[in-house]
Amino acid sequence: MRILIHDFAGHPFQIQLSRELARRGYCVTHAYAEGLPGPKGKLKPANADPSRLRIRGIQLASHFRKYSPVRRLLAQRTYARDLCALIHDEKPDVVLSGNTPIDVQSEALSFCLGQNISFVHWVQDVYYRALEFLLRPKLGPLAQVVTFPFRQLEKRVVLGSDSVIVITPGFRSLLSDWGLADENIVVAENWAPLDEVKLLPRSNAWSTEQGFGDEPIFLYSGTLGIKHRPDLLYELAKSLRGQARVVVLSEGLGRHHLERMPALENLMLLGFQPYERLSEVLASADVLIATLESDAGQFAVPSKVLTYLCAGRPVLLAAPRENLAASVIERSGGGVVTNPDDLGSWVAAAKKLALDRPYREELGVHARRYAESAFDIHSIAGVFESVLNKAFHNDSYRARVA
Repeated sequence: MRILIHDFAGHPFQIQLSRELARRGYCVTHAYAEGLPGPKGKLKPANADPSRLRIRGIQLASHFRKYSPVRRLLAQRTYARDLCALIHDEKPDVVLSGNTPIDVQSEALSFCLGQNISFVHWVQDVYYRALEFLLRPKLGPLAQVVTFPFRQLEKRVVLGSDSVIVITPGFRSLLSDWGLADENIVVAENWAPLDEVKLLPRSNAWSTEQGFGDEPIFLYSGTLGIKHRPDLLYELAKSLRGQARVVVLSEGLGRHHLERMPALENLMLLGFQPYERLSEVLASADVLIATLESDAGQFAVPSKVLTYLCAGRPVLLAAPRENLAASVIERSGGGVVTNPDDLGSWVAAAKKLALDRPYREELGVHARRYAESAFDIHSIAGVFESVLNKAFHNDSYRARVA
């Protein structure tokens, strides 16, 4: 079976899945958007890679702007055309695609249906809800009207795919409401590449380069949009003055928000770091932090939390309790979860972590132990292998959809 795995974002765990499936004897092409800002995984071919793995970057147009709707849509039209061309050239038996703008995903599905190629839709977030969340502050009730076509596109992709993988049970009800049969929905939680995040000492080359001393370090690493509540990071730094330093490694709107605020001597802003130094970066923290807006809990799950667990450091998360990330932290015993709308609880939890080193160490042990038990790529790949094989042999369903 020839497989094409497309991950628009280029994140670490998807390329790990491609490598594992190639090791199992499948011919795998891994495609991603080259030039898209944000943290990336190990996307460069390595000597240890299986011979059956091909990694292909699809160049994103230079006029792509994440927060400019018109320029973004125009760039995505070109990208969709190039993705379909790659699928045509590679001639896979099945395509697994996720983290992809829904207009691009819809075109890829249409192309695959026309070529009798199986298609698996990997739902990392609910696209139209995320778009509505972004537009609501500017458009108010009109945001729902503007995003309606994207809702219809998303529904079309869901119902037209051979199978749908969702990362949280919370997405299942929406798909069922759209008429998708339960047997075509598979829940597979995200993970992080455990072997790529090494347990390192707090004092290492990267922490020395940044001039970190003995004061506790609260570190945020990854995408920082408005839905990630950058205001909470600022308030955290303000409340921990004289007790701890808050370090933010990110770019984009959330980073710009922090840059516009009055300077704080214990708030340090850095850009994304090379993936090869991820273990050093995370090990330099005493506490790893993540945040998510209450309204965003229904359509987004911050995957950075999973990488944090691998580092063996406690996680301080501000997110709605119904969000899967909150559930994972509580299930693991590797951190503390607070309501993002309760600033007092957020600060109180941070101060306890800053002052209580044994407590931090206990949570860190639980975090790593959970990652070791839950992020076994062999077991995870088995789930995806089963879904892909089922989709590949689902001729009757594809004929009906066509």
